[in-house]
Order: sequence, then C-alpha cells, then structure tokens
Amino acid sequence: MGMSQELDLVKVFHILRRKCWFLIIVTVLMGCAAYCISAYAITKQYSATASLYVYNEASQANGITYSDLTTSQELVQTYIVVLKSDTVLNEVSKEIGGTYTAAQIRGMLSASAINSTEAFDVTITCANPEDAKNIANAIADVAPAEIIRVVKAGSVEVIDYATTPTAPSSPNVRRNTAIGALIGLVLTVIIAVLEAMFDTVIHSEEDLTALFALPIIGIIPTIDISESREGYGIDK
Repeated sequence: MGMSQELDLVKVFHILRRKCWFLIIVTVLMGCAAYCISAYAITKQYSATASLYVYNEASQANGITYSDLTTSQELVQTYIVVLKSDTVLNEVSKEIGGTYTAAQIRGMLSASAINSTEAFDVTITCANPEDAKNIANAIADVAPAEIIRVVKAGSVEVIDYATTPTAPSSPNVRRNTAIGALIGLVLTVIIAVLEAMFDTVIHSEEDLTALFALPIIGIIPTIDISESREGYGIDK
C-alpha cells in the first residue's frame, strides 16, 4: 500500500495501552527471574578487608613533612605491585596452610589507596567468609616484611585487621532484580515500537487521512447484530 514506515508515537502509545497487562507481566517476570538467579543460582561472594599504612622511616625521627607524605603516597602504588607478586603470595599461601595457591589468592585480591592517602586497603573476595578473613589477615602479617625486603624503602604498619564478613558483597540482589525488570520493560516497549512501525492495518479515518490526501466521504458504523435483531423484533 506504500504505507509510510515512519514511527507514529501515538500508535505506539495506543499499542502500549492495549498491551498494558502484557507489559506488566513481562516486567514482573523478568524481575522475578533476575531475583531468583541472583538469590539462588549465583554463588555468594564475601569480602574481607585489612588496612595498612605506609610511612617514610626517616620522618619518624624528624617529624612528618609534606615531602614525606608525597613519598609515602608514591610508595603505596609500588607496594601494591609487590603485594600481588608470587614472592609475597607464595608466603601468604604457606601462612594459611596451602589451602589456596598464589594464583588463586591473586584472583581474589584487590588493593587500592584510601582516598589518595598513604594508607591502602587489601580486600579478599571469595565464597567462604572465614577464608576471606584469614587470607586478608595473612597478607597483613606477611606483606610488610616481604615488601620492605624487596623495595628496601619506607615501612608498612597494619591499621586494621580484617573481620569475618556477615553479609555477601555480591551479587547485589536488589540491583539485579531492578535491572531485570527494566530489561523486561524495555523489551516490551521495543516490541510495541516494532509493531507500530510494521503495522499496515488501517484502524481509523486518521490513518487514511495520514496516508492519502483525500477527503473521507463517509464512515460505515459498527452495528451490534443482537441489538439490531431486537429492534426489528427478530428472534435470535
């Protein structure tokens, strides 16, 4: 019919209104599916964090200067690199009885400076909360001496040891549920848009006037057959 394929937002709105229940059902189902997967199918991960502090040994006798703080902040990044080395992590593995290899520990390990200061966090994330705490604390015990032995500059002290996490750090069930519901909503809207774009059925006189620059002579009304029969005294 040579119908225009331009997107009609009004038509999309009407399609969404007609399929309101379908939209709600898909959104709820996708949200429920995301919730079930996050809550029951994905292995929960627990994170335990130990905090360490880096300082310039020379500053301990003469007082801390701005230069000392800058040097300590620069050392943090070097210490983190050394911290993730096989040299340090093999010692950590021995400290915890060899239950995890250096490679496995490295996969669980993340470390970063605290707000660009001379302190940094060491976080272990794994499926066992007790193991996460033990590994993080083993790193806090082993790393300072090993780091100084390798770098031969500055010093490291433990600020806080890790505690056993009581709640999983991932997955984020609420966030995943919301994302699943949003995906369901978006998919439903996309289906409505595609249906509106490829719908070639004439639904009203407005569709005709939009397609052809011709006046409408007349409209055939919709007649209820049952009411018509009753009006003329015709039995059903």
